[in-house]
Amino acid sequence: MRAVTTTAPPETEERSGRGLTGVHRFQVVCIAVTLVACVPYLWVLWDLWSGTLNPLRIDGTTDANPIYGVQTRALLHGHLWIPPGSIAGEAFVANHHQYTYFGLFPSLIRIPVFLFTSSLDDRLTAPSLLCAWLVTAVFSSLLLWRLRTFLRGNDVALEWPEAASYGLLLGSILVGSVLVYLAAVPDTYSEDLAWSVALACGSLFALVGVLERPSWSRVTACGVLILLTNLNRATTGYAAVGAALLIAIWFALGRAGPEKRQWALPVGIAGLLPMLVGCAVDLAKFGQLFGVPASSQLLYKEFGYAHLDGGQYFGLRFLPSTLQAYVDPLNFRFSSLFPFITLPDLPAHLIAHTTLFSRTLTANVPLSMPLLFALGVLGVIVAFTPGGAPEFRGLRILLITSMLTAGTVMVFGWVLERFVADFLPLLIVAGMIGMIDLWRRLEGRSRVARAFSLGAIATLALFSVWANLGFASTPDPNWTPTQLTNFVTAQQSVSNVTGHPLDSDIVVGPHSPWPAPMGTLYIQGRCSKLFLADQAPPRSLKAAFFISWFEVEQAPHTSLCRSLLGKASPVTGHG
Repeated sequence: MRAVTTTAPPETEERSGRGLTGVHRFQVVCIAVTLVACVPYLWVLWDLWSGTLNPLRIDGTTDANPIYGVQTRALLHGHLWIPPGSIAGEAFVANHHQYTYFGLFPSLIRIPVFLFTSSLDDRLTAPSLLCAWLVTAVFSSLLLWRLRTFLRGNDVALEWPEAASYGLLLGSILVGSVLVYLAAVPDTYSEDLAWSVALACGSLFALVGVLERPSWSRVTACGVLILLTNLNRATTGYAAVGAALLIAIWFALGRAGPEKRQWALPVGIAGLLPMLVGCAVDLAKFGQLFGVPASSQLLYKEFGYAHLDGGQYFGLRFLPSTLQAYVDPLNFRFSSLFPFITLPDLPAHLIAHTTLFSRTLTANVPLSMPLLFALGVLGVIVAFTPGGAPEFRGLRILLITSMLTAGTVMVFGWVLERFVADFLPLLIVAGMIGMIDLWRRLEGRSRVARAFSLGAIATLALFSVWANLGFASTPDPNWTPTQLTNFVTAQQSVSNVTGHPLDSDIVVGPHSPWPAPMGTLYIQGRCSKLFLADQAPPRSLKAAFFISWFEVEQAPHTSLCRSLLGKASPVTGHG
């Protein structure tokens, strides 16, 4: 691929009528897609079968999640330690104080609200998730346009088919990815990862700007965004720091051209200072420069994790399990019941005889985000093909550091769907490179070829949205009875128009079946209670982490159960 070096000033594009039209098309598409994506995203974040819109919704039946609120109050009092017992087992004990390992950034943005009221201390998770999602939308759009300009120049017209494909790519990021699942579970863990993706997109945008045309304003913005990323989550923070330091070395060696050597030191400082700030925070909390001492966590001691895998959270021994969870094509579940795609069952046995610290339902990443994955593979191939354009040499640094972020998840002893968010920075930047290269290859091709490509992109994007909305709609242990009732009612309504597939999943009897396929509805007695099967946990795993049955209704309020009773079959076995 021969890229066009962007040496013209940014206003050159706006002086061209054709360029102006392209910019406007891109802006219109991005705004329209974001507005449309808001509808399903806000339903998941604010409602999710609860029947009411609640902008301050927390994760179901759990107590209000206090971690970031507690840390914010500590910061306002001028210290990092938190009151003993305020975050239960998540606390780390060091220097006779308790601390949280979560980053400072989500606490820092709470300070303006906390200065005026304490009534929202434990209720700002959903608003923070929405802000992170909007920041992701903005920086993803900016990153995509900057990459297109960087790789193809200012003078290549942007026609409507290409603009529409960029909108579909943006939609895949916003509502066709794990970001929707994070919104379905509005807690501290989701907030941490949502901001990780948002700030990583911001850092990538700034780093591409430095690669394209370094200036004091761009280097300063790069340093600020890397600092914020580093203050939020270690995986994406260290990746951004590493990218800046590698770019500085690349500049110093003259590989980007002699004119950029003078920017090696400023770019290096933009990466080094955020790292030093992060080290200072870790040192103040835990007495070490990098990371956290896992053995000092109360949860670690409570569950005896020191006796599991040698107490080590990271290791290659976990790779077979993570490959099955995130890469195995069989780890995907289609169903005849609404929403037709859900998170799959847990594996029935240990993988490679390795016990995990925890495992919840997870789905195959390539199948659940097919557009981002397919374009990402193309982007990586194009960027690393020998003899490619000079611009790709700098982008390889961003791809490599993003790969390291994703690679961390693959050697981690905790396997959860939310950790798919650590794959997103790589999928986003690689997918954008792939999309831009695809339309370079389509330049000059027939209208039929362009229409076919756009149709394929749209199909993959819609499947991504469908799959991830299905994952978000998969019943969770923290769902309330109202959410479960509304979910099963929706399943019943859809089943009535699709051939009644729900009827075969309803059983009745004095004892619950064991095991039971996910989605089984069990009626106890004559509708004394109605249960929904999550899964039968494998006996080889620690069952304490899983709930097999969700209680949907209990007598005397069992109207849904009575509507299902006539279609139920007798229980044939129980455990």
